[in-house]
Amino acid sequence: MKSLLLLLLTTFTSFQVLAIDVSAGKAVYEASCSSCHMANGEGLAGAFPPLNKSDYFKKASPAQIIKIIDQGLSGEITVNGQKYTSAMPPQNLTDQEIADVLNYVSVAMNNGKPVFKVSQVKKLRIPK
Repeated sequence: MKSLLLLLLTTFTSFQVLAIDVSAGKAVYEASCSSCHMANGEGLAGAFPPLNKSDYFKKASPAQIIKIIDQGLSGEITVNGQKYTSAMPPQNLTDQEIADVLNYVSVAMNNGKPVFKVSQVKKLRIPK
């Protein structure tokens, strides 16, 4: 019984260590992204592409994604087989906020990993 309890505690502790806190990114998303991409990230058909379960987000390079947030995007884009032509204005976010929101979208909406680092965002942004 003691060894079973120890195993359960060890397993629970391991899961706690692996838990990823994306709450800062969720807050940025809610403040800056949800009005167009919707609270659940499913976008708005014909107007704003989904970020949730997005083939575009999954296949684009970190540099491309950071550039979209930093500089905006206009012109046609295809996401999950659907074409969108709305314009996205540049977002006025810090390097930390960009890393946080991208990690939130990656983890919470695309079953990914938190791969965006502040240093990477800083390096890939166009100086203003």
